[in-house]
Order: sequence, then structure tokens, then C-alpha cells
Amino acid sequence: MKKFILIITLLFLGCTSNEKYSTNEGVVSVDYLFNSNNTQWFENNYDSYDLDINTLNNDFSNINEYQIEIYMNTRCHDSEREVPRFIKILNELNFSEDNLKIVLLNSEKKSSSGYENGKNITNTPTFIFLNESGEKNRIVEFPFENLEKDIFNIINNEDYKHVYYSE
Repeated sequence: MKKFILIITLLFLGCTSNEKYSTNEGVVSVDYLFNSNNTQWFENNYDSYDLDINTLNNDFSNINEYQIEIYMNTRCHDSEREVPRFIKILNELNFSEDNLKIVLLNSEKKSSSGYENGKNITNTPTFIFLNESGEKNRIVEFPFENLEKDIFNIINNEDYKHVYYSE
């Protein structure tokens, strides 16, 4: 009887722990990106990206003044390319995951919980940089120069406009 209860408990725990890796919408963690069947492309794309070390040798200390939100779709080729690169850069900069919000959107760029409401998400991925006064800037779909340079320009108040910017 004890073995039966143990087996049932283990099966239950195994099923419930996998639920956090099966979602296609809503807020997820970096752990989800590395471990979900929906993001099997993530680890290889993360590992294969060569960081722009020359740019990363600049002063990125201002990044810790920001909250960053990532809006992405697990089946979007641009998200598959840019999100692993972006996460690798953040890891290199020791950016706290506590200041990072990753939101999975469906193909209509929506989520059932409405996390994207009011964010004007037109393309995925979208990386939004927020400080105490609100949105500072964003990178939309792909970088203007490269991710490292774009991030540096945003956090250091350089003149930066994403690739779809129009006044």
C-alpha cells in the first residue's frame, strides 16, 4: 500500500511540475525558456550566440535602474533568434531576473490575461525598458545595430529609435 501511495504521489508531482513548462501564454521565467518543450530551440540559440564583448566592456551599470519586459511568441522565428541572445546578454551583465518579466503571446500578439494591453505590441519580440517614470524605450522585433549596442544606447540615454519608429 505504501508503494502504491508513493507511486501515485510521484506521478501526480511529475504531472503538475510539467504544467509550468506547457503554457503558451502568460508570464514565464527564464527557466521556462530553457526547459519547455515549446522552446526547444532556446538553449541551442543561447549557446551559439557570440556576445559583442567590445560593446559589453562599456559601462552598463545603468541597466540595474530598469525593469525589462519581453513580449514574445514561442513559434515566432524572430523571438527564436533574438530572445536567447537578449537573455544571454542580460546574464552576462548579471541583470536580476527579479527585474525581468517575460510574457508569451499568441499569434495575434495577445494573451488571455491581457498582459499586453496598453503596451502597443505590434511585433514579436518586443523588449520594453521601464524606469520609475514609465517606458524609456523599446527594441522591436530585431535590433537597429546589435542587441548589445541598442541596450547600451537605451540605458545611457543615447539617441535611440527602434527599427519601426516613426513620429
